[in-house]
Amino acid sequence: MSLKGYVRQLRPITEKYIPPVDRVQNLLSEAMDVTTDNASITELFPALAFNNKFRPSNVEDFKKFLYKLGDLKRGSKKTFVNDSNRQAGVELINKLPTMEDRFVKSKIENAIGITNYLYDIDSGKKIKNVIWGYREKPSGIPKSHAGDIFIFFQNREKLGISLKAGTVTSKEPLLNSYVKTQLGYIGKSDALKPMENELWDAVYSKIPNIETVATKNNYASGDRKITKNIRELYLQFHIENETQSNELYTKMVLIQRQHFCKALNTLKIKEFKDWVFEHFNLQKPQTVPLILVKAVGKNAEQKGDDLASLLPLVTRFHAYLNKSSVQEWFIDIDTPDEQKKLKMTIRSDAGVREDKPLSKIGRLAKFSMLKLQYSGVLDR
Repeated sequence: MSLKGYVRQLRPITEKYIPPVDRVQNLLSEAMDVTTDNASITELFPALAFNNKFRPSNVEDFKKFLYKLGDLKRGSKKTFVNDSNRQAGVELINKLPTMEDRFVKSKIENAIGITNYLYDIDSGKKIKNVIWGYREKPSGIPKSHAGDIFIFFQNREKLGISLKAGTVTSKEPLLNSYVKTQLGYIGKSDALKPMENELWDAVYSKIPNIETVATKNNYASGDRKITKNIRELYLQFHIENETQSNELYTKMVLIQRQHFCKALNTLKIKEFKDWVFEHFNLQKPQTVPLILVKAVGKNAEQKGDDLASLLPLVTRFHAYLNKSSVQEWFIDIDTPDEQKKLKMTIRSDAGVREDKPLSKIGRLAKFSMLKLQYSGVLDR
């Protein structure tokens, strides 16, 4: 049977109406699934260890401790904002045996380093408990706060920690979002349609038989059936012609970088500075302070970023592509005394493999939800 026939066969007989807003949210949720487990291990597990007065020595030791926690009540309950977050924690721990061993080992090693960092803080300033900022923020924490976990000290002070994991030389993203999301945040949602039109002409229309399941007007609508059918065709195309598929991905990233830079460059200086201030994880003065902690293996330490101190002084900015990179772009910023640039990327956060669920494959399957990231200030 042809692929087209299989697509017909997979279509449900009846369709339940899903409002457009929910369709967009469904796509966003799918895009976030891949990174959620990565982050949750390094965020939740150190909080559970500290709140239960446990100090892990190695990965297996940590896993045995986690498996004994059961329903995460008693000493663990104070780790969570609400019961739905507690249940998410239970599900994550239960999922550990099904995850790739190498992945689990790496992330739990990071969790050990972060746990030790919490104990180091506690030795100088006593901690009452540590709360996981999973979907909601704890009481007394602004909803927009960029912290991943929150320390509540015995003297009633609070501290938010943004957690990153990487290598000694890696630059972890201090903004970790999506192209479509950030177009909205800079007030340029009207730039989305022209970008999607060009993506159709240069990229999606090249997928064999796509005209049987979608059109230029509806391919990026968020309709679940259309999205699923496009992903099926794309996966088959990638398997049969990976070289051409990779070429289309390169064009996709180029188009999204070009359109975002163009939209960003239309902002006034105040609008640009407001966007950076609100959406980049800056260590800025605020009611609940924020620090950035980076884990490398079993070690974790606080890191700083110069952008928070530079931003009020910025008098000019300009976004442009790094022509020697497939995914990088820069934002030049000028102050009266310095000229710097912000290192930015737009890329897929997932690959394309036949053994992955359709909702988990990346690249063209992400549409306008490619990752948009900021990873630091560079000299110019």
